[in-house]
Amino acid sequence: MILDNRGYRNEPWLDERTRRRPTGTGHGIDVASQRADELDERCLAFLETRSARTPANRPSALDVACGQGGQALRMLAAGAQVTAVDLLDRAEELRRVASGQGFWQPLHFAQADFRALPDDLPGAPYDAIICQRAIHYVRYDEAVAAVRSWLRYLKPGGRIFLSASGLASELGRGYPHWDRPIAERWAKLAPVMAGRHDIRMPVCLYEAMDLVDLLHATGCGIAEVFKSPFGNVKAVAFI
Repeated sequence: MILDNRGYRNEPWLDERTRRRPTGTGHGIDVASQRADELDERCLAFLETRSARTPANRPSALDVACGQGGQALRMLAAGAQVTAVDLLDRAEELRRVASGQGFWQPLHFAQADFRALPDDLPGAPYDAIICQRAIHYVRYDEAVAAVRSWLRYLKPGGRIFLSASGLASELGRGYPHWDRPIAERWAKLAPVMAGRHDIRMPVCLYEAMDLVDLLHATGCGIAEVFKSPFGNVKAVAFI
């Protein structure tokens, strides 16, 4: 990995216009357009492992709630067949960036709510499904149902890479439902945190065991669960 003098990956599709760019929908900052975090790197490493096992076939990946496509483009650069999904129509933007960087393989896009993914997603089933910083924007029971529905798109031996904003993160400061059980945790952030992070929607903040319980409720096994340096929770799961 080549880093610049600020610690970012040297990724040509990222520039100063993408740094700290809000999603524009009150759903926070598009972190994937700034950098790859630990979960992104684990996903890329897993895809490389799958590619090494079956060199004749490129691994496939699904980026759920892809935003501006930072991780989708990383997976494409790693040689995977990639489909990206977002609530907003990102198709033209992603095609333009991918074409501008000379990727010879296409980046497929589908506009959809991650709670109701279409049956005919291009490239399904997938070796890896990644969803970063999105499930906390729906109630816990909706998150369980959504992740359970994704399993039909996962290949045998595949992995789900999932994260949620943490109750112990900065977002938890002044969060009105901090003392409620996960099934009842659904509120807007404290005004100062909402403004700082451009998160205007109600959220369900997670502790590590909440994410474990969610994945177990879907029938997944847990390969790994950890907290980021910022207090967000992340997991790698399998079926």
